Amino acid sequence: DSIASVITKSKKWGKKPIETSIFNDFSNAIDKVFNDEYAVSENVYRRRENVRSNIESMVASSGAFPVGTRVLVFGSSANGFGSPNSDLDLCLQVNGSSSFSNESGVEAMASLATKFTEAGMHDVNTDRLTARIPIVKFNFPYVEYGETIMVECDLSLQNPLACLNTSLLHAYSKNFPSTCVLASVIKRWAKNRDINEPSRHTLSSYGYVLMLLYFLTASESTEDGFVLTPENTKNTAPILPNLQWVDPTWAQNPAGPYREIPAKPKNQYCVVQHPTEPNYLVNSYFYRSGLESLTQFCSHPSRKIPSYGMILASFFHYFAFEFNYKKNVVSLNTKHCYPILEKEIKAEEDGWSLFRQGLAIEDPFESFYDVSHVLKNTNFQTIRKEFALAYTKIMNSLTSKNATGKDLIDMICEPLVRDGEN
Repeated sequence: DSIASVITKSKKWGKKPIETSIFNDFSNAIDKVFNDEYAVSENVYRRRENVRSNIESMVASSGAFPVGTRVLVFGSSANGFGSPNSDLDLCLQVNGSSSFSNESGVEAMASLATKFTEAGMHDVNTDRLTARIPIVKFNFPYVEYGETIMVECDLSLQNPLACLNTSLLHAYSKNFPSTCVLASVIKRWAKNRDINEPSRHTLSSYGYVLMLLYFLTASESTEDGFVLTPENTKNTAPILPNLQWVDPTWAQNPAGPYREIPAKPKNQYCVVQHPTEPNYLVNSYFYRSGLESLTQFCSHPSRKIPSYGMILASFFHYFAFEFNYKKNVVSLNTKHCYPILEKEIKAEEDGWSLFRQGLAIEDPFESFYDVSHVLKNTNFQTIRKEFALAYTKIMNSLTSKNATGKDLIDMICEPLVRDGEN
């Protein structure tokens, strides 16, 4: 049953009292986790910018790349969903007017790797130079207050879609800070429960963030502070406006019923060529100007947005028991009025398998790409069980007078101990 249903039945049948106040304490504890462990200080941002600037200078002086080549930060270090300890993902943006083939790019990256070693970079690794997007990995020795800090860096060549994804997620994190707060606990839970490692066929942090954003843009809040999940909404305003669909006219002055555009624009400014797929065009559109009004709309007291605790509990319940994994895809490319994307459509449009059971997550821009494709079925079942276990722990705490919000987070994020481990 949903949270609202459990609480209603408990009151109706005179069962053990439900301590709904735990949600307030839970929400405060969630906020504290974010501020203590995930909030990035100005000092860390300054360090990252100094490293980026230094690397850009090295690229310019190497002579291996066209004049004007820039180094950009993308991924969790730039999108607002990372932590102070996030690796620094960087990409080389070559001047668009220069002719620079992938072959010459790999040669230039190899030459640059040599320059990095000569300049004192540590652990320079070129094993992934032959990947679809060439990458050089290294550690940058950054001196701060007399101490040397090793900043782990991944430098890739021409990765514009990763930068585009970063811009979208940054727009959400900057203008709707609650998304970062909720994501911090989800990421801690996933890491501690050992379901956050793509190299071992579980889901990436990026995948969990997309699931959260889908849930928030497809769900609604009720007058009494509960969550109406995507299949049960009443077509009012979502908890979080979808930046790829919100009507710009409404967004600039969000009064009256929530509105979305009938179709994404397809002009020369929005539709771009995919960097590695010659026959694929990418629609890069999302609403990115005048977001202050949307921020005020989302935080206005009259909206009665559910607490962090209520949203997190509903998120766990939805992906444990409600989401139809057999038929549907998690996608930000769905409108709020009908937030369902069926796997059959993906099979027709992009050749996705209808026989692959379990979680499927459509990338916001590379819509042919399944972010969760690394998941093995056994690991999907494990992840779904972990969603259910987290929800159960939250609901069990509602009948405990002694439970605190911190206790609840510790229970949800309890490190997994496998058989044979101490």
